[in-house]
Amino acid sequence: MELKELLENARRNEALLRRLQAFELQLLSAQSWLDFLTLLLEALPSQFELDAVTLKVCDAEGVLKASMLQSLDLEQGTLLNQIEFKACLPMVKAEPIAPPPPWRTGLGLPLIRNGEYLGQLCLYSSNSDRFQNGMATDFMQHLAAVIAACLIMVKQSEEQSRLALTDPLTATENRRGFERSYQREWSRGQRQYHVFAMVLLDIDHFKKVNDIHGHGTGDRVLRQLCKTLKGVMRPTDHIGRLGGEEFALLLPGCQPDQLEMVAARIQQAIRDMDVRNDDGKQVPITSSGSYLSVTPRPHQNLGLADLLDHLDGYLYQAKGKGRDCFIHAAD
Repeated sequence: MELKELLENARRNEALLRRLQAFELQLLSAQSWLDFLTLLLEALPSQFELDAVTLKVCDAEGVLKASMLQSLDLEQGTLLNQIEFKACLPMVKAEPIAPPPPWRTGLGLPLIRNGEYLGQLCLYSSNSDRFQNGMATDFMQHLAAVIAACLIMVKQSEEQSRLALTDPLTATENRRGFERSYQREWSRGQRQYHVFAMVLLDIDHFKKVNDIHGHGTGDRVLRQLCKTLKGVMRPTDHIGRLGGEEFALLLPGCQPDQLEMVAARIQQAIRDMDVRNDDGKQVPITSSGSYLSVTPRPHQNLGLADLLDHLDGYLYQAKGKGRDCFIHAAD
């Protein structure tokens, strides 16, 4: 090999190393799934002249997928289309792989952290000379090691964030977490004129449940309520415990003509709950609530507190009608 060619290769390697180092610093600063996945699945291809990047992760318990779904909103969730969640993945080496059409070449990189196999990063190119057998992969293997470390760090960071936004008794969103979900949905609605619905409800005569059956039974009622709500709601819906026995539900995309039926289904599911006191005796449970469909518009600014105050007035009307009642809140 001539000296000129050797020098040219050295310059290319030095430039690649600088780009890798800069990219690694960006990865190491990622604190959320959005930051991490955007860098990995969008910035990595553009910065390193790749046509596509996919990620395969070992996720036997579904923990990673659940964490990502909870962290990303509906628009951001499209990033998950480039991720395969597998109960088990065979160990791979850092070497060229057969790419899916229309790509011509591919490179598979194992993601390993502290001896644990986390998954595989796949790089694809339409250049038939990009990834060849026998090529040096030292730089990319180092990047894969950094990606694996960041995957674990972001997972831990997201878990800490989740705990800070979660009600410990019911495992639903606390008020702070629900506020974040509302702000996301409101912002999306302003961009897309996207409708969503809100439901405010609480347990009828909950104080009597605690007084007669004890606080242990009261806690069981709240946990069973949230389990019941999750059973009749979609994965994209949000449940927030605002305090005590009062809960708010956020239903993205729920159309006005669907909302009454949804509220009736929720109300009936609560009636059908089977909750027992410490003596095994069934405790009948009903609820009262109000509901409203919302379509955010540009330049509008309706805060969660304002909307909850509006719904709260109608919730008290429902209680005044004898409880076990859900009513539509006027716009």
